[in-house]
Amino acid sequence: MKSFLARLALLGLALALSLSFSSCASTGEKDKAGQDFEVDAPSENVLWAVAGQELQRLDFPVGSEADPAKRVMLTGWRTSLAPFRGKGHRERAELRFESLGSARFRIHVSIERENNMNLSRPIDPGYAEWESAGQDEATALVLIQRIKGRLGEKLEVGPEQKRPSF
Repeated sequence: MKSFLARLALLGLALALSLSFSSCASTGEKDKAGQDFEVDAPSENVLWAVAGQELQRLDFPVGSEADPAKRVMLTGWRTSLAPFRGKGHRERAELRFESLGSARFRIHVSIERENNMNLSRPIDPGYAEWESAGQDEATALVLIQRIKGRLGEKLEVGPEQKRPSF
């Protein structure tokens, strides 16, 4: 009986260690998630201003966590609550800027999304239970296209489609 309990305790310890290592690995993946793109801009200040304005147009609150010295813009949460469990969500954007020289910049855009899993009061932000829902790549692509469009980049469109005949 004692050897069974010892084996059970050892199995529990091994499971706990494996879960802690897997959570470390997933954290590293989260840092790499997002979209990268390159853009030409007259200056870093112009690029910073355009990115901030486009974030505000998409209703992301740009505030004190935008640091031009570190070339990182982290917004506050854009919240959209709904009366059903898991349907309300919040998102925040993170932009990282890198100069490539000669008025060329690389921007890394990631939009973190969380869903509200509260069952009893899903539209009360004080009772919200936020659970990670990964990255919102669609919103990231919209933001990228808006920044490119404001800076005069050619917009990317899909192939021409044949019109249906009636």
